Amino acid sequence: MISFKSLKATSEREYMHLGTSFYRDFDTLAKASLYLKEKFPEGTDIMEFAASNGEEAISLHSLINDRNNVKYKIHCYDVSDKAIKLANLNIHSIFKNTSDEFLISKENRSLPLNEMARTFHELMEEIPESDVEINDKDYMDFLRSRDKDFYVKYYKVRDEYKDNFKFEKGDIRNILEIMPEKKVGAVFFRNAFYHLTNNHIFEPIYDKPTLDKIWFTNKEAVIEDVVSKVYEKLLPGGIFVIGNDEKEHIYQADKYTPREDYYFDDSTDEYIRISSPLEKALRKDGRFRPVAASRCYSSHMGDFEVHTVWQKVDNTKLKRDN
Repeated sequence: MISFKSLKATSEREYMHLGTSFYRDFDTLAKASLYLKEKFPEGTDIMEFAASNGEEAISLHSLINDRNNVKYKIHCYDVSDKAIKLANLNIHSIFKNTSDEFLISKENRSLPLNEMARTFHELMEEIPESDVEINDKDYMDFLRSRDKDFYVKYYKVRDEYKDNFKFEKGDIRNILEIMPEKKVGAVFFRNAFYHLTNNHIFEPIYDKPTLDKIWFTNKEAVIEDVVSKVYEKLLPGGIFVIGNDEKEHIYQADKYTPREDYYFDDSTDEYIRISSPLEKALRKDGRFRPVAASRCYSSHMGDFEVHTVWQKVDNTKLKRDN
């Protein structure tokens, strides 16, 4: 679970499920940060889509920027009005038994986790519980009922750093229309492709409208459109950072999938694509190459390595080499 974790959907109207936490998939964040520092030592712009309530941007900022020298400007976007509103409220919660609990508990904390916690607390300030409810009350009551020692702590970005973060409504499908005068060093779009592709792998879905979306959405075409636009937006050597969730790497078949490219899995009653259309799009014509990997944890398919940081390969160099 996550902080901002109990909000199952941003609103009844939007039907956008949110998942975020501080330092989620830390390996990918750390490797992407190190790469950007080496490739763009003087700094570069970073675009983060599906920014949710800002916890990924805060985590990335703490890893890549010095407190008093912000060389890597992070521009944050989400398609949800509710998510943007929550991000701009600058109220965040961390609670017990979550992936980022190490930030508020010193139990069994390793040296790297201690360093992360130190950096986090330099950037963030603990605050009293707000009158604004950022978590789902029923879910919080459920957690409290299961653990008498359950607790929540609330934080905000310190006043001297809050101007480093700006959250706006924006859709990665329109990336070329956002800051059209700029090329950027990185685009982050982690664990959100399924919103565009209607890829709900291994989810217990039985309603016909959702099943129709799964079947009639041309996942390859949707992904190709996004990847080609991201490629165009990136500077040479820039990176596209994706997630490690199973829905990012294991895909349901759709109407447009050739029969030889998928199989029926008896154990899950799913028609599953043999290979990832996202990786296919990234590797197309050699335009991206993987430079960092993480682990994907799937209750149905096991634990396996996935590529999460992809470097843009300059087409002009490709042509010269050929």
